[in-house]
Amino acid sequence: MASESYDIIIVGGGTAGLVLAHRLLENQNLRILILEAGEDRAADPNTLTPGAWPLLAMSPANWLFKTVAQPELGGKQISIPQGKALGGSSAINSFLFISTSKDNVDAWEGLGNQGWDYLAFESALKKAYSLHMPSGETEGDGPLQTTLGAGDGFWEKAWIEGLESMGFPAIMPLSGRVGGPNIATESINYNNKQRSYAANAYLAPVQNHPNLTVRTKAVVAKVLFDKGSSGSDAVATGVQLSSGENITASREVILCAGVFNSSRILERSGIGGADLLQGLEIDVIVDNPHVGENLQNHVYTGLTFEVIDEVDTIDSFFRKDPEAVSAAFLDYKTKGTGPMSTSNLRITAQLPLPELQTGEGRQKVDQLVVSQASPPAPTTTAFADAHSEYVRSTLTSPSRAVGNYIFGPAYTPFEGPDPTYRAPGKYVSVVINLSHPLSRGHVHITSTAATVADKGEGVAIDPRYLSHPLDLEVLARQVRFAEDLVTRAEPLVRYLKPYAKRFGDLDAAKDYVVRTATGAHHYTGTCSMMPRAMGGVVDHRLRVHGVTNLRVLDASIIPLEPTANPQAVVYGVAELGAGIIKADLLGASGRGF
Repeated sequence: MASESYDIIIVGGGTAGLVLAHRLLENQNLRILILEAGEDRAADPNTLTPGAWPLLAMSPANWLFKTVAQPELGGKQISIPQGKALGGSSAINSFLFISTSKDNVDAWEGLGNQGWDYLAFESALKKAYSLHMPSGETEGDGPLQTTLGAGDGFWEKAWIEGLESMGFPAIMPLSGRVGGPNIATESINYNNKQRSYAANAYLAPVQNHPNLTVRTKAVVAKVLFDKGSSGSDAVATGVQLSSGENITASREVILCAGVFNSSRILERSGIGGADLLQGLEIDVIVDNPHVGENLQNHVYTGLTFEVIDEVDTIDSFFRKDPEAVSAAFLDYKTKGTGPMSTSNLRITAQLPLPELQTGEGRQKVDQLVVSQASPPAPTTTAFADAHSEYVRSTLTSPSRAVGNYIFGPAYTPFEGPDPTYRAPGKYVSVVINLSHPLSRGHVHITSTAATVADKGEGVAIDPRYLSHPLDLEVLARQVRFAEDLVTRAEPLVRYLKPYAKRFGDLDAAKDYVVRTATGAHHYTGTCSMMPRAMGGVVDHRLRVHGVTNLRVLDASIIPLEPTANPQAVVYGVAELGAGIIKADLLGASGRGF
């Protein structure tokens, strides 16, 4: 029986894949196939209800990856939620819709990625969303529905007024500026108070398009190639599913399978380090040891502060007290308010670290940046130097964000006996994210068995957290800074019970970080966009180096970690990338698609 054939095969119906399909279908002539390993979860109440998002971490909508043991974090293995459903991680994430800084995106372009400057990125991102303001007005007309809260709650005002009293003025989210406290925009539909994500925002409007085919529970094992004559680049001709079925693409195969699966598919297809591939008896199509490398992620810890009895928190809701949970569901059902109507993470700030702007601070940064004489193979010196200079200039700048802080009126078990522990009493918590890590890790396949292709198995994920000494130094100083900030900021401090400072000694803060830190869910970089000689996997047109008719478009192409939660950044990258791909396809045909 002849195999199915399409013009474009999109591997992965996640955030970027559905943005890409939506934009390519704006031309009527392309026959597009989306292959998604997961299911359609659009009718799942836990997917749609904002306050239920923590329940999705162990659901069938998750790949359930896990890191290898992290020696700098006491040997911990860390679970990694990754969306396995139409919509990808936008179907399971925590809703925060925060852009990155101009300096961050311009640094991507500085690696040799022509066309990826901040103005181009910002223009693309604005195509993605409609922003519902507290005034009732709507800005933009993009498919994704986002909501900005009024910021007039008790703790929201206390946080923003408190940081302003310490010299950090509030900013408007999505204003093009990064820094200062704000109420973060969330990917929640203002009209029905439900999750807005790639599946219901980008896929639903085109789902019945005659040129679109969507297959769920379709796991891609590898890309198929015509190797051609000696000396010529191999040409991607289609994909093979884990079932053994082959599907043909007459124009292009585009991997949108996410940070871990896009690099995994490349390696299973013969694109990766030759030694690794030959050890697994995979024919080498392209020897590129940078596939799966440059894995970056935010590492974070946090602090809790007990508050006075006279103020309210949502601790009882997170302790699952029956009355509090019933009240929360009733508020959500009848008024669209309360802890079920939000991520409960939207009180944020991206802040500089003043002590690094002193002479002593700058000297310490300079000393630690160069403390690794040469980068570990296969990282190139050119990329390591560019990464180090970007981080160094950011850390010592009075205007750039060094850390991302998330404030919430409830206890968070940073030091708890397990992640589900909730202490009695009333608390506020501050999550402390290291925005610009210099530690880089990797993910590589360990098996070619078809039985692991649809699981979070058969790959070794090693973020190498805190392997660069600068990261521990900076995060420890952020802990000390956050403790000092919260315990001096008016009016915030007046609501705290007496608190004895713990981290005047930097070594105590470092010990705390090692004991309590873990990884955020913000992974990037494994198919980095930059010249091949610098360590790239794809070029600035998203084409995989060394082959033709194969591209990657998802968070894996981002070469330098965004400043905060990456959801908005991925939408912006997907929109910009979709425009590039459309332009290339138009140019190739000479007459449209």
